[in-house]
This record gives sequence, structure tokens and C-alpha cells, in this order.
Amino acid sequence: MDSSLVIAGVVAAVAVRSLGRTVRQVRGARSGVTAPARCVRVQERTTATGSSGDRRARHVFAFTARDSQWVEFQDGGNKRYVEGARVTVRYDPADPHRTATLAGSPRAALLEGAVSVLLMGVVLLVFLTDFPQNLFR
Repeated sequence: MDSSLVIAGVVAAVAVRSLGRTVRQVRGARSGVTAPARCVRVQERTTATGSSGDRRARHVFAFTARDSQWVEFQDGGNKRYVEGARVTVRYDPADPHRTATLAGSPRAALLEGAVSVLLMGVVLLVFLTDFPQNLFR
């Protein structure tokens, strides 16, 4: 099997997952239901990029939904939070566990998802068209 097809398949699967996450975040942001939340955990890990190690943080936020459910969720983004930081979340009361987001508006959630899907589309295009080989012919 051609390795570029395998890579393209993996990238396509990640793109579909990202698109699903974006749809859920837009649903949460559009609902207009907000709640105060806190950053309950910051999990840091070191990734090897180039010659130096890069620190990545995964933030876990928690809040109490309207129906008294305790909801914990992870939210991406480049902003750094410390444990205990207060934030406002938006969520769909019908499914708070899957739709909770820090995105302040549907537009912000859509923009984040669109950028990630666009980048993955470029990677797919590169692998499916054998771009590096075709560049130097």
C-alpha cells in the first residue's frame, strides 16, 4: 500500500474529527447559555520539536450546568491558564459534556475549526498530488 494514501487517510480522519468538534463547539456557543467555570487542572508535557523541547499545556475546565451536573472538559487554544483561573463557558444545556467551550461566539468557534480543517486540507492535497515530486520535475 502506498504510504501517502495511509498518511492521507489519517489526516482525513483527523479532519473529520476536528470538524465534529467544531460543530459541537458552535452548538455550545450558539446556545447562549453561560456558566462560570474554573481551570481545575493543567497538564504539561514536553514535546520534541527541532533541537529544543517545547512545553505544551492541556487545560481542563469544570463548571456546574443548569441541571446541577458537574461538567469537566478540555478546551484547546493558545491561551495559558493557571489552576484556579476563572473563565466563562458556553454550552448547550441538552448536551453540556460535549458542547462546552470557551469560545465567546459561534464565529470564534467556527474560525478555529475552519483553520484546522483548512490546514489539514493542505496536507491532504500535498500527499494526494505527490507535490514534492511534481515540484522538481
